[in-house]
Amino acid sequence: MSEAIICPLDNQPCEHNCPDRYTDRPEGGCLLTTALEQGCGLIAIHDDNVVIMKQPEKRG
Repeated sequence: MSEAIICPLDNQPCEHNCPDRYTDRPEGGCLLTTALEQGCGLIAIHDDNVVIMKQPEKRG
């Protein structure tokens, strides 16, 4: 069994009723979890529901 996908906003497992959850992936996840998997940095400000995403720097 694979590890649960953790939401970067609340550090809890991906919720089945999350409006941002992928509908075609039974394991869950969303744009934010995919961005983290690809090396992006995220800053979440919970009171204002703001998320800042920074792409990783290209090397080479």
